[in-house]
Amino acid sequence: MLKAAVFDLDGTLCAVGKAILPETLALLEQLQRRDVQLALSSGKPIYYLCGLLRQTGLRDVILMGENGASVQRGMDLPPRFHYRMPVAPHTRAALTQLQEKLEAEFGPRIWFQPNQTEVTPFFCDETTHADLRTFLAQELNAEKAGITVYDQSDCIDLCPTGLDKGSGLAFLCTRMGWELSETAAVGDGVNDEPMLRAAGCSIGIGRQPVAGAQFTVPTIQDAITYLLTL
Repeated sequence: MLKAAVFDLDGTLCAVGKAILPETLALLEQLQRRDVQLALSSGKPIYYLCGLLRQTGLRDVILMGENGASVQRGMDLPPRFHYRMPVAPHTRAALTQLQEKLEAEFGPRIWFQPNQTEVTPFFCDETTHADLRTFLAQELNAEKAGITVYDQSDCIDLCPTGLDKGSGLAFLCTRMGWELSETAAVGDGVNDEPMLRAAGCSIGIGRQPVAGAQFTVPTIQDAITYLLTL
């Protein structure tokens, strides 16, 4: 029996920077009527997710921000339940130092997402993207610092190693009394792979296979329609 369905946001539930489509919301509401707990897992900060979800009419959604670093139930502030994953002191110090170096090197060429745990520089052009890759390759000993790098189309997520969407889903299952086999995960990107591998049912969104997904479908509507059959 499906207890929970966890969705990535950008590129999955909606196009990057766009609203969730009405037809997608209608299918999500059908899942809720079947007592499937909805959860949103994103690289975005949790308060960004709060603002977005408030406009949808969906109720009692669990939010996991910063790739699983922060977990919250519902959109109310303060929330009924909120938890931030612990980060090793040496990793937190390495992330702080790395952000300072990035600010000094790139200045206004990059914009930092206002995170609580991770460091996420956004860029506006491929030249800056390439320069960021080169800089990080030279400056970051990721294994020693305990940092995992998710290189994406519009930003680079610098995350504490072991703290990801998969560990966030595992924490949520422990908190809610679910088995991972009773969950489904839907995503489209490299940072979704940990939760896609962890969930009992995993679906990729896109025209090409998504790493970690059991199968991939073209649209989010296709994915949710499949979940309604479980």
